[in-house]
Amino acid sequence: MALLYTPLNARAQQAAATQDQAQSQSGDQAKPADAKNKKKAEDTSAKDAKNLDGITVTGVRASLASAQDLKRNADQIVDSVTAVDIGALPDRSVTETLQRISGVTVDHFISPGDPDHPSAEGSGVLIRGLTQVRGELNGRDVFSANSGRGLSFEDVPAELMAGVDVYKNPSADIIEGGIGGTVNLRTRMPFDAPGQLIGFTGGINEGDLSQKSKPSTSFLYSNRWQTENHGEFGALFDVAYSQLATRTDGIQNEPFVKRTDAAVLAGSNLNTVYVPGGADWRTLDFGRTRIGLSGALQWRPNSDLELSTQALRSDYRMNWNEHAAFFNDTSNAISPATGTTFGYNPEGVFQNGWLTSDSWRGNLTGDGVRFNSDNRYAQQRTITTDWSSAFKYNISDQMILSGDMQFVKSTSKSLDFTVFDATYLPGLYLDDSNGAKPSISVNPSNYVNNPANYFWAAAMDHHEDQRGMERAYRLDLEYNFEDNSWLKYMRFGVRTTNRDETNKTTGYNWGVITDNWATIDSPSGLADMANYLPSQAVMYNFNNFFRGKVKVPSVYAPSDALAMNYQEAYQLLHSIGVSWGWSPNDVYGPQNVNNQSEDTQGAYGILYFGNDDALGIPVDGNIGVRFVHTSTDAAGYGQYPNLTQAGVSDELKAQYTGQYFANSGGGDYNNVLPSLNLRFKFTDSLQWRIAASKAMTRPDFNQLSPYLQLSATLNADNTAVTQWTGIAGNPNLKPMVATQYDTALEWYFAPTGSLYTTLFYKDISDYISTETRTETYSGQDYLVTRPYNNGTGKIKGAEVGYSQFFDFLPGWLKGLGVQANYTYVDSQGGVNSATDPYSATTVTGVALPLAGLSKNSYNFIGMYEYGPWSVRLAWNWRSRYLLTTSDAATHLPTWSDSFGQLDGSIFYKINKNMQVGLQMNNLNNAQTKVLMGPTSYADGTVDTRLYTRSWFVADRRYELVFRATF
Repeated sequence: MALLYTPLNARAQQAAATQDQAQSQSGDQAKPADAKNKKKAEDTSAKDAKNLDGITVTGVRASLASAQDLKRNADQIVDSVTAVDIGALPDRSVTETLQRISGVTVDHFISPGDPDHPSAEGSGVLIRGLTQVRGELNGRDVFSANSGRGLSFEDVPAELMAGVDVYKNPSADIIEGGIGGTVNLRTRMPFDAPGQLIGFTGGINEGDLSQKSKPSTSFLYSNRWQTENHGEFGALFDVAYSQLATRTDGIQNEPFVKRTDAAVLAGSNLNTVYVPGGADWRTLDFGRTRIGLSGALQWRPNSDLELSTQALRSDYRMNWNEHAAFFNDTSNAISPATGTTFGYNPEGVFQNGWLTSDSWRGNLTGDGVRFNSDNRYAQQRTITTDWSSAFKYNISDQMILSGDMQFVKSTSKSLDFTVFDATYLPGLYLDDSNGAKPSISVNPSNYVNNPANYFWAAAMDHHEDQRGMERAYRLDLEYNFEDNSWLKYMRFGVRTTNRDETNKTTGYNWGVITDNWATIDSPSGLADMANYLPSQAVMYNFNNFFRGKVKVPSVYAPSDALAMNYQEAYQLLHSIGVSWGWSPNDVYGPQNVNNQSEDTQGAYGILYFGNDDALGIPVDGNIGVRFVHTSTDAAGYGQYPNLTQAGVSDELKAQYTGQYFANSGGGDYNNVLPSLNLRFKFTDSLQWRIAASKAMTRPDFNQLSPYLQLSATLNADNTAVTQWTGIAGNPNLKPMVATQYDTALEWYFAPTGSLYTTLFYKDISDYISTETRTETYSGQDYLVTRPYNNGTGKIKGAEVGYSQFFDFLPGWLKGLGVQANYTYVDSQGGVNSATDPYSATTVTGVALPLAGLSKNSYNFIGMYEYGPWSVRLAWNWRSRYLLTTSDAATHLPTWSDSFGQLDGSIFYKINKNMQVGLQMNNLNNAQTKVLMGPTSYADGTVDTRLYTRSWFVADRRYELVFRATF
């Protein structure tokens, strides 16, 4: 981080020293160098930094120059974002920062498999369309317990970061595990600065929908002391705290179902039509708190030995509260209201109409369509602790020994609790004309205002308790060649890890309170909200929905007091419902526990070479190979169906009692991962890179789960089994392997000016995807859905990037600058089957792309930095991509449509130490649009249309920020 104190015109000469300092924190990734020269460079850099007479460059220019130097001087293809100013990554979360890098995209959903719940800050990080991204902290493994192998980057406070590096085609000395790429988060070290450093940030943020002000702050202290007899010491402490409150409004269509019955065909002159079940509307209030602590000690007792220790603790607390009204009838039972017909477009797709339903409704009368209202409250806390200690010893002028040990522990506990009520909305009019957001109305409109028209229907709880722990040990030996025209240095290393993972989950425990088939002693057989727990029933009005641009009916819903008090909810709900109805399930049985262990032993060797004259132009590079052995063990259970309460034969009741059976597994495999990196320097500013490597990604722990749940589906009168099914993990999965090639042409025409283009290709084998196959247990065939190594996939594409400040312009115009990048990704293979959502039958012939892959994505950032002012406008866009092959709600392939968002910031430097500014997100009021389809049917027909499932809008967010550095 010597760039903090270096004038711009000296930065090019110090680039190599900067690279060494940045990579000294990066574990296996550290670049070797001659020990004597390295020490000399460190001493010279520190001396120069203390005696600067020039102007210190900070802000956006310094950060861009630092990131450019890292990319330019790296031994492999890498992209970086740095924060020269303390707490000043360009965006307020690590995920938002990463999406500015070419080839990197993020999901805007809490989970890709549940696209009914968007995320304001973004969640999953993908590199070149692949989710298999490995996270590092200072070059060492790091993970989140709730994310399996990966790191939930949104968990990590951005204020603690000195920079973020993305490796897309790693060399042999980078730890294995990411066929998509590796993201290394760098924190600061005390020897990065020449002396004392104090930094403070403070801010307050608010969203225009949530209208809740939340604080953020961070503080850093770093210093180094030279003693007379014990060498030099350094210490650093960094703490960050931030809160965020956001609101998301969403409106949805239920799946469009192929219909040929007379009721819906009336008046259409069509033979086949496609009718949705209804529409849903929901508001989600999201809150999160991030607390981060980082500390480091460094000791250099003499010129040949350096010792260090680092610790980081991230505490991420999240909660969200959803109010929703959603269709809860049978799609095939929807018909036009008496005396009306549905309107269709020429293709037979529903446009508008008055809906009614002929579903059975017990003692209730009327022609309404059934809807549920819910109040859903979810909370989660994830704590990740990382502690590591390292040493570096110069054995001689030619040999360096280094090593470290690391301990990582992550825990995540969550509770998800929902209370449902239900009603039958009469006079329901749905208008889907022209593909616009649904228009919904109820007639009479005051029907929704009477709590007697609603009844307490059900409740559902879900618990998770996940724990992961890893111990890792590494030892490296570097040998530097002297007076050799080609060989520079070589490096060997060994690494061993032990990982334990325990995942506990109760599943989603749904249970009835009252319903048409679960009646109590009341006139309707139901617990209506006017007479049963009336104090816990509240009118929810969906105020300012879509900023007032979409009108939806208000509904009665369970109160926040009830939904947020899981411990007492059972007593209240049990007192009004059927005796055998919902009861909490917060005990982890054998079927809920997934215990796994994993051991790895790895070794690598890499040779660095280079020559300035032999080929007519300077050329350098490295060639190496990494070998890793992995052994896994998983212990769990399978469970048969429980038919003891069903109306089936006594023989089946006796045979299927929900009994458990042991179901364990594991794997043992070796991977050889070679790599090659070449760089040709045509001029001092123009260079060409070639990279080839083999990478691997181990299956996620949830995919390796040994639990097998077997189920039996009964007919309408509960007397016979119509289908035997199952769901399971696969502890025998093999890792996904990719052979990958990159070539990049890079032109660095100014200290903050560059232009590059990269071509890439990945050939993936043993691709993991989920399929349904027939398996036999105790003589009975089951359709079991589990992950398999299903074949191959190919990814190819290109990246182009450009960055420049227009210093050649006169006066204040020289403060203008631009950053832009574009990525094109094409894929073949992966998952290419779908499921009929109504019969659970696998349908072949439906080609689906790799999930998460946008064919086109780009960033365009306008910058201005002159005098005390610094301004930034950043536009990020990505094209449509597949979220999941089977959405949790619709069971259809679900897509995120093209999405673009505009963010910005403006800062004013009060003096050389202090600045104040405003950071802004979602200035364009971006709309997230979710699509569903194609729809496959058991008879082999396929509706290839992509229907709009959802529209979502979130807050425009604003944060007033103050920063100070001394």
